[in-house]
Amino acid sequence: MAENNKYKLISKIIIGFLALWALIVPILQVFGTTIVFPIRISESGEIPYYRLLGVRTAVCFTFVFFAFRFLFIEYSKFYPIKFLDIFLKILFLSNFFVFFAHGVEIGEYVLLIIFLPLLIIIHIISGEKFRKYFK
Repeated sequence: MAENNKYKLISKIIIGFLALWALIVPILQVFGTTIVFPIRISESGEIPYYRLLGVRTAVCFTFVFFAFRFLFIEYSKFYPIKFLDIFLKILFLSNFFVFFAHGVEIGEYVLLIIFLPLLIIIHIISGEKFRKYFK
């Protein structure tokens, strides 16, 4: 039981930080400060094009995933944590392929290395075993 509580606490901390980041970034954008994930301030106020493509591709593939689920599986319940798990996995893969296709510098792949532990933890807590803790 203590192991489950540890995963629950770690996941809540990670998701809390992501939510805080997602809240602060658009507010700062209104005031003219552009933050690029994780915490890099863009002096020019622009987000690199390949990063925008990675997010755009992930949103499109996530829509396709859920459209196929709706068309072929119909009405199945999904917990919000499972949606986050699926979106982050697709975002990881999208960014990897977009970065590779655009020949970005090796330093940009650090973003993917930062995402990997996050993906693993979110995957673990979104499984059947942990769902009852998030009700």
